[in-house]
Amino acid sequence: MLERLGVMESPKGDLAEDLLLAVPELGQIAEVETVVPFTQDSAELTLDNINRQAEIIANNCDHFDGFVVIHGTDTMAYTASALSFMLRALNKPVIFTGSQRPFMQIRTDARTNLINSVEIATSAFKETAIFFGNKLLRGNRSTKVSTWKFEAFESPNFPLLGEAGMNINLNLTTKHILPTDQQFSPFYNLNSSLFIIFIHPGLQIGPLKTLLDTSLKAFIIVAYGAGNLPTSTEVGLVDFVKEAIEREKIVAVNTQCRHGRVSLNIYESARKIKELGSISCLDMTIEASTMKLNYLLSKYPDDPNMVKTLFTKNIAGELTEEK
Repeated sequence: MLERLGVMESPKGDLAEDLLLAVPELGQIAEVETVVPFTQDSAELTLDNINRQAEIIANNCDHFDGFVVIHGTDTMAYTASALSFMLRALNKPVIFTGSQRPFMQIRTDARTNLINSVEIATSAFKETAIFFGNKLLRGNRSTKVSTWKFEAFESPNFPLLGEAGMNINLNLTTKHILPTDQQFSPFYNLNSSLFIIFIHPGLQIGPLKTLLDTSLKAFIIVAYGAGNLPTSTEVGLVDFVKEAIEREKIVAVNTQCRHGRVSLNIYESARKIKELGSISCLDMTIEASTMKLNYLLSKYPDDPNMVKTLFTKNIAGELTEEK
């Protein structure tokens, strides 16, 4: 008996072609139904778009054995990260995929990515992931690293969940198992309430201070190295962070480095910011930390302490907790 599979598409331009006509092999793997929630370039992605995708999957979770989301590559890691939190404990595969070359071009990677994704979505795999370039990666551990390679995504701080060759080999060892003390309680009401500050030499602090008078509830500072950032009187962020926290805004620190983790205990500049009350993004990707903080702020809008507590806890496999 074929598995029942829901395929969600958000293609660029016109409505997507009938997948079973374009890729008849899919009919040998699963009984496929498709829905097109919106059609736009992935660079135009909004939180409303993400809410819609989560809602469609949640409302159909009892009708399908798995889901494949065809998504533009530029923002795929953001959406995959978001849905890993919004659909926690779904206990069914949600596989994101797409292509570096358009479907109808010679040497496109779209067909292979799609066929493998559908096959994985009918397997024992049960989480939100990205399949791309023959690699299966946890959705909230993924980041786009190439504009031209078929291996467009990497999982810098977490092993692959599977790989496709002659066969699809899934890595379902205990170290990959997600937290199990959860019940499925979908959430699809993300709203925008944070701002990302990317540290660089010459950053103007003055304009940043105007953000403190807005309705923003949180800032993610993308710092150097293990969480270092300027703290001098002339160009430092100490006063900004201090005032933000005094106004009960959350300040989280991430890193511009792809590999490794933020540690606010190593260097003096990071310690100064930590002592003011900022929190660490640990080894989360920028995509995961952004969407997790948006998710928590949206779910607990009046409880910043809950947001800060859960942000540094592993709730969907997105981080490695410090021992």
